[in-house]
Amino acid sequence: MATQLSRSAPSRVSGSALSRSPPKKQRHLFGDRPREDKKDEIELALEHAVFGDLAGFEDGLKDASVPEFGSDDGDDDADAESDDFEDESDQTKAGDSVTTFANVNNDDLFVVDGLSDPTIDAIVSQDVTITTTAIGKQKKDRGPPPAWVDSDDERLSISLASSDRLRKLRATEDDDVVDGLEYSSRLRSQFQRLYPTPEWATPAVKRKSRDVDSDEDATSSGDDVEAEDDKERALSADPLRKILQSTARYTDNAKTKLLAPGLLDIARLRDANQQAPSQAAIQTLSFHPSIPLLLSAGYDRTLRIYNVDGKVNPLATSLHIRASPVQTAEFHPDGRRVFAGGRRRYFYVWDLESGNIDKISRMYGHEQSQRSMERFKLSPCGRFIGLVGSGGWVNLLDANNGQWISGAKIEGGAVADFVWSSDGGRITIANSVGEIWEWSTSERRFISRWADFGGVGITTLAATDKWLALGSQSGIVNVYDTAKKEDDQPKLAFSLDQLVTSISGLSFSHDGQMLGMASRAKKDAFRFAHLPSGTVFKNWPTSGTPLGKVTATAFSAGSEMFASGNEAGKIRLFKLNHYA
Repeated sequence: MATQLSRSAPSRVSGSALSRSPPKKQRHLFGDRPREDKKDEIELALEHAVFGDLAGFEDGLKDASVPEFGSDDGDDDADAESDDFEDESDQTKAGDSVTTFANVNNDDLFVVDGLSDPTIDAIVSQDVTITTTAIGKQKKDRGPPPAWVDSDDERLSISLASSDRLRKLRATEDDDVVDGLEYSSRLRSQFQRLYPTPEWATPAVKRKSRDVDSDEDATSSGDDVEAEDDKERALSADPLRKILQSTARYTDNAKTKLLAPGLLDIARLRDANQQAPSQAAIQTLSFHPSIPLLLSAGYDRTLRIYNVDGKVNPLATSLHIRASPVQTAEFHPDGRRVFAGGRRRYFYVWDLESGNIDKISRMYGHEQSQRSMERFKLSPCGRFIGLVGSGGWVNLLDANNGQWISGAKIEGGAVADFVWSSDGGRITIANSVGEIWEWSTSERRFISRWADFGGVGITTLAATDKWLALGSQSGIVNVYDTAKKEDDQPKLAFSLDQLVTSISGLSFSHDGQMLGMASRAKKDAFRFAHLPSGTVFKNWPTSGTPLGKVTATAFSAGSEMFASGNEAGKIRLFKLNHYA
């Protein structure tokens, strides 16, 4: 029992044991210090300089009283505080002076550097007060220099002809050495040309919005899709007034150059829509009749117009139509309007100069023959709009007001495609079984009917004043010479069988010397044909030409440019050096 108590109770130690144990320590500001150690003079002076005199500070707080301004008590108290400070400061050495500012004038508390000049001394002696607010205002007005401004730029000397990378900055061939400021300016101009200011960084332009729904539109169709679309708004993009009024034109060839067969002189340019890519496959392409503008559209419901210069190809303007995916879009021959339509019972007319949008949805008495306006073609004369209808119908509308004028109905199945003559006086219509009709717009009757030679499953047509090309599902393209007749029908000039899948697009150059043939069923299925000789150019496209699955093609007005759209939403742009 005694043993347990000795373990639980604290043991007593003798005086000898206490002398051997380490002394207790006291917490101190500078660490653990034994109680018996004393501070030397240097340590006390340092502690007083850093922390002050705690005892004197507390005594001063107890005896302090707030004096009134102008009273003598305040001065006496201040003197008393200074005396207490001197008496209680054991750390200061004898003979050290303590500086106080109790009786110092305010003017003596501030020192102005660099006042050795008598003129400056005279100015300072006057009652001139410069406030901190005025000084801050001067600094704000002037402001610091920009971070990219370097005073050493003026002393730099850069040779623009020293490397290929800098030669593009030259204004002329003889331009060589420039200073740093001019070099920076040219670099900035080059960057702004390659990367134009984005739309979000420019001041917002007042956009017009036109409400496309009306009471008449709501009653024109009974299907739910159109009723829902009519409730939306069509946003009008900014007009192209500046571009349309500019003097920029395509290359104007005074004389038509004869194109030699065999090898094609072609060069690839930057993609036309690299600045503003499409979000869906390119369904339609159309070049402006006079100004270097390219129109593209697709199922992303956006019309985009690019200013094709071959280098940057900036986006000129765009129009988003929420109500309708676009299948066909064309520039009007007058160059001031754009017609666009999809799988709806209406289509839009976009005025490029004013930015207004009109909706055409009226075909009184002919609604059953025109359930969709996704396939149409404008006449070269600009007077008519031809629409592929249902049940073998091709309807004609007035291009100015959209009213129905007439219609042509063929036999033997649905309309595969149709094409206008150059003067707009004749329409050539083909059905899917290879029968062709020619219809006169002035007489409003069929004037000819004939059958394609061995053609089965016609898919598309293209025509010029001399040539008529018919593409088929088998990949064969028959080209007819319309100037020559055999048995009251054009003479078959030659057949092209280089493609093995269904022909989806045919396009002629402006002079009729080249024919582009495309099939969207296979990758890189595209060929150029030389019409005078009836042969195909063998050197293009090459295995490295990134055409993809071609969905739309178009020649520029002078045929110096050729555009090809694919399913990936890319628009490949090429330069035909034969015409440039």
